[in-house]
Amino acid sequence: MTRQLLAILTAMTCLFAAQAMDARAGEAVLTCRIEGHDREASVAIDGDSAVYRYGPPGGQAELTLTTPLADLDYRRNSGAGDTIDEVVTFNNGNTAYRVAAGFRDGLAPDPSALVPFGRLTVLRNGKSLARLTCRPDSIRRTHDLLLSRMRAIGREQTSDGEPFPNYPIDHPAPADQSPPCEAQSNVDSCWSRGVAAARGGDLRAALGHYDMSCDAGFNDLGCYEAGKIYLHSRALRDYDRATARLTRVCEGDDPGQGPYACKYLGWMSLTGTGTARDLDSAWDRLAKACFLHNGVITIDPEGCHFLAETIRAVQKTPVPGLPDSDFLAYVALAQGCTDDAETVCDEARTFYATAAARGATWITSCDEIVRARNLFDSCTQMTAAPADYEEMMALRRKLVSVFREELDVE
Repeated sequence: MTRQLLAILTAMTCLFAAQAMDARAGEAVLTCRIEGHDREASVAIDGDSAVYRYGPPGGQAELTLTTPLADLDYRRNSGAGDTIDEVVTFNNGNTAYRVAAGFRDGLAPDPSALVPFGRLTVLRNGKSLARLTCRPDSIRRTHDLLLSRMRAIGREQTSDGEPFPNYPIDHPAPADQSPPCEAQSNVDSCWSRGVAAARGGDLRAALGHYDMSCDAGFNDLGCYEAGKIYLHSRALRDYDRATARLTRVCEGDDPGQGPYACKYLGWMSLTGTGTARDLDSAWDRLAKACFLHNGVITIDPEGCHFLAETIRAVQKTPVPGLPDSDFLAYVALAQGCTDDAETVCDEARTFYATAAARGATWITSCDEIVRARNLFDSCTQMTAAPADYEEMMALRRKLVSVFREELDVE
């Protein structure tokens, strides 16, 4: 801690020594111990105000600041997975105390974990004086409590002008203590509880509710979310369950989630993750993810990237009666480009430029095919994704046409 910050806190000690450091005062939003210091920071709600306190744990507060919820500097940032980072700032003259809390992706040995973080930044006239970190094991946070109370008093947006989200705010009980699922418009109550638990960083609780949702059968949303957790979470991983949940979604008719579920299944087969490596199965699933899952042509651009890898792995040498593998791989990458996936677009354009530089014959045949079908003037136009939505969808349909006709797929 800098000398400047110590001087500020010492002065505040004199002003606020009569106030006890009590996280139980009001409704606790966040409480944490400061790394390397015998100090605790907290944010709580007292009536229609937010209260910031700083001082020794269980002792007298060295600093207490109160701001009406209507005026509180409150901002939101997208965090890991379905979580939200919340940032609040309390002002005291020309000094500001900014508290941020949320989740970050984990590091080794478990990068899949959601690790809570808390951070206190002290600024004077906008210049940082100190940046203090909360001990992760000490963080106690009730996510969205501030948002709930601000919505209750009629506040509608963050301090940077973003409208407040209107989702229901809930802190659900564990799945085994919760009521059966009920249909809710196009979702269901168990899926909603799973989202609420995930937003708070509790993936184990979220998984319980997602599994309930999947088993209830109102829709496939819970199956998709459960499948992802079973696949990605090291602590909760179960490849067989991941495959079962994602297969149901991939083979279903949900155009929003279906291509993404197919992508995960195709990636598992391509890489031999949780199953034996099977390029035929990978091709099947990834073709759905990139081209064939649904009539409205919703795609997963990363699935197009993996499809290109699979195509080249299957056809390492030209196969009589089948189009050149590099040609098909390029069409797959170009399709991923239509979803505004910058990395896939870059990959597609580099792939084409490299082939052109070495005089690859597939480029000539590609140009001949698309001109004969009156689709493009040349194959370079496949990756010129337009900004206009209707033009982009028209381009996507053309690429589906090329893929289907080259493979004689109905």
